Amino acid sequence: MRTHMKRPLPQTYAFLICDQAFQMLPTGKWCVIGTFDAILVGDLPARFPPFQVFLSLGEFMGDSMIQVIMRDDHGEVVYDVRGQVPPIPDSSPLSNFELSMPFPNVEFKREGSHSLELSVDGNVISVRSLRVHKGAPQEGGTPE
Repeated sequence: MRTHMKRPLPQTYAFLICDQAFQMLPTGKWCVIGTFDAILVGDLPARFPPFQVFLSLGEFMGDSMIQVIMRDDHGEVVYDVRGQVPPIPDSSPLSNFELSMPFPNVEFKREGSHSLELSVDGNVISVRSLRVHKGAPQEGGTPE
């Protein structure tokens, strides 16, 4: 009789919102460019240019559904991105798994704090926030 051991949930080592994230060839190193945690929009609703979420997970062996759900401060889903990760051959619990998830042209309807929930196989393992501010661009491009 075969028994199934429940796998431990992965550890979140990085959960970054950024302009770009890509893997360099042939080194395999990731370049994460333009990280941010707040955006400034003119009028609402507003479409924001494409951005990405970069993730680094430890103790992750693959064979799982990874999902990032963005919600506004009323709990409404703003955007949802998911992907199935196949089993990772020759991985060990000590190796990191890194990936980037695209958020193309997200429409923001409200100001305020938005949450991004990272889940693996339906289990939320990490949450981070993104603030949306309405106003005129300031020197330096970020709100205070």
